[in-house]
Amino acid sequence: MSFKHLFFVCIGMSFFVHTSSGQQFKMSQGVTLTDYVFKNDQGLQSLDLRAATGIATQVSFHKASLYDSLSSKLEQTKLAIYLSKNPFAAKLLSKLNYDLGIQYSQMNAVGDVQRNTFSYQTDFLGLQGKVGLRIKLPFQFSVNLQGIAGAQKMLYGTQFVNNQYRDLGKDMQFSNVKIMLGFGGELERSFSDRLVGFFAYQQTQTINQSAVDQSTLSFKPVIFSMGFRFAN
Repeated sequence: MSFKHLFFVCIGMSFFVHTSSGQQFKMSQGVTLTDYVFKNDQGLQSLDLRAATGIATQVSFHKASLYDSLSSKLEQTKLAIYLSKNPFAAKLLSKLNYDLGIQYSQMNAVGDVQRNTFSYQTDFLGLQGKVGLRIKLPFQFSVNLQGIAGAQKMLYGTQFVNNQYRDLGKDMQFSNVKIMLGFGGELERSFSDRLVGFFAYQQTQTINQSAVDQSTLSFKPVIFSMGFRFAN
C-alpha cells in the first residue's frame, strides 16, 4: 500500500472515530482472492484468468441493534410510532445489527494465453454497509450472518503484458465506480464487555459493468480476514 493510499485509510478511520461517539468500532485485516470475468458481446468468457492474492483492510462502526438506532433517531416519526405499536416488527429489528465503514482491497488476477503471461494489479477504496443477524453460541461464541452492499473506486491499477505495464486509470472497465452486492459471515468470540475478536468471510460481485469493445468485466472478490470489535 502506498503512502497516499494509507493516508486515505487513516483519514477515514479518523472520520468514524470523530463522528461516531458511543458506537462500537471494528477493524480487520485479511486477504482478497478475486475472479475477473471478461465476457464478449455473446456472453462468453473471453479470457482465462486466475485469482491472485491481495490485501484487504476494513474499518467500520458497528451497531448491535437496528431497532435501538432507529428508535433513538426517529422518536416521533411515523416509523417510530409504527414500531411502538408492532412489537413483532420491533423485535425483529432488534435482532438485526449493522456495520458502516470503509474498505481498502487489492483485486488482482493473473493469466496466460499462448505462452504470453499477463497480470492485473489494482487498488480499490470505497464504502461498505452490512446488515447482520447474530446467533448466540455456547462458550461466548456467536455467528453473525450478513448481507453486504457497497461501492468501490479504483485508486490505481496496472496491466502487465508482453513485459510492459499499462495504466488502467483510463480504462472504463476498471476506473468506473463498482457497485457491489454479496453476503458474508463472522465467527465471533467475546473476551470482555468491550472486546470481541472475529474471523470473517465475505463474497461480493459487481452488479454494474461498463462495456468496452463489446466486452464487459465483472469482479467477484472473496475476502478472508480476522479482526476485533471494540466498545468505547
